[in-house]
Amino acid sequence: MIDVVVVGGGPAGCYAASLLGRGGLKVHVLEEHGHIGKPVDCSGVMGADSFDALGLPKSLQVGEIRALTFVSPSKLKVHFSPPAPLAYILDRAALDQAIAEKTLDSGASLQMGARVVDLRIQEESVEVIYQETGKGEARKTVNAGMVILASGPRYRLQRKLGMGLPGDFLRTAQTETTVREISEARIFLGAQVAPGSFAWIVPFRRGGSEWARIGVSAKSKAVPYLRKFLSELHAGGHIDSRDPPIRSWVIPVSPLKRTYSERVLAVGDAAGQTKPTTGGGIFYGLLCAEAAAETALRAFQKGEFGLSAMRGYERAWRKKVGREIKAGALFRRLAEKLSDSEIDDLFRIVHSDGILASISRNARFDWHRDVISFVLRHPSLGRVFLKGLFR
Repeated sequence: MIDVVVVGGGPAGCYAASLLGRGGLKVHVLEEHGHIGKPVDCSGVMGADSFDALGLPKSLQVGEIRALTFVSPSKLKVHFSPPAPLAYILDRAALDQAIAEKTLDSGASLQMGARVVDLRIQEESVEVIYQETGKGEARKTVNAGMVILASGPRYRLQRKLGMGLPGDFLRTAQTETTVREISEARIFLGAQVAPGSFAWIVPFRRGGSEWARIGVSAKSKAVPYLRKFLSELHAGGHIDSRDPPIRSWVIPVSPLKRTYSERVLAVGDAAGQTKPTTGGGIFYGLLCAEAAAETALRAFQKGEFGLSAMRGYERAWRKKVGREIKAGALFRRLAEKLSDSEIDDLFRIVHSDGILASISRNARFDWHRDVISFVLRHPSLGRVFLKGLFR
C-alpha cells in the first residue's frame, strides 16, 4: 500500500510529496492534466525575499519588479521604488516542473492524466478513486495511509469530508502579449477597472521582445473587465491586438473552515491558503506544504491518523501565515467598500510628507500585516477605510 497519495501536481502538492519522499515515505502524486505546469492559471509573481529563502533556481526568473506604480480611478499615481527588487516574475510552468523534478528525485512517483473523483475513508486507509483522462469512464482505485489534497480551487471532496468551503473568492483573468512603452509594473484601481480588486500590468522580456502579463481580478466576472482594459491599451498603442487569448480562473481569498479530516489534509488553493489582499498563493502554498509534510511524517511515526493527530496541521500552518491571512482579510473587507472618490482621497493622503516613505519601510511583497497595521492606524488613512463600516 502507498503511504501518501497527493492529489494535484502543482507546486504545493509536489513540494509536499518531495518532503515526504525524502522522509522515507512511499508517495504517489496523481495529476489530472497531461503536462506539469499546464495550463498556467497564475500571475507567476513571487516576492524576492520569499523566492531567495526557498532556494529556487534563478533560471526560473523571466523578469524583476524593481518599481511599482499604483494608478487611482482618476489617474492619480503613487510610485514605489525600493532599493532592491520587490518581486520576481517567474516562468510558472518551469517552476512547477522544477518542483516536480525534486519530487521524482525524492523517490516519489508521479502519474499524469489521473483525475481523482472520490475519497473513501476506511478504518486503516483511504481509498482513492480516479479516472484516467481520455480512457472512458472506467475508474481505478489505489489505497493509501493518508491523502494530501492539493488540487487547486475545487472543493467537492473537502465538502464531503466536512472541511467546508472558502468564504470568499475572486474571479481572475489574464493574458500575455507583446507591449510597447510599458517599462514597469502597474496596478490599477477603481470600480470601472476591477470592482472590489485591481488590474495589473507586469512587463518582462522574452526572446529579445517586450512582453507583459496583463490581468484583472474582480468580485464579479473578470473577463469583460480585462477585455475593456485591453481595448484601452490597444487604443493607446501599447499592444497590437485588442483580443489576445485569455485564461480565467477562480482564486479563494479565505481558508476552508477546517483544512483537515481523518487521514486527509488540504494545502494551497485547495485549502484557501492565499493572500487575501492579492490572491497570490505560491509562497503560502509552499509554506503550508511544509506543515502538511511535517504532520504526515509525525502521523506515520506514531501510527496515529485520527482527527486529533491531523489537527496539528491546522495549528502549524496558522502559526506560519494565519496572522497574515487574518490581517489581509480585514483589509480586503474594508477596501472592497471604498468608493472611487475615497480611493482617490487615499492617493492624495499618501502623497503627504513622510507617508509613502513609512509605507515603503513596512512593505514586503508576501507579508502584508505590518503595512496594513500602519495604514489602518494612521489617522488620515484609517479614517477613509473606516467610512465603509458605516455604509
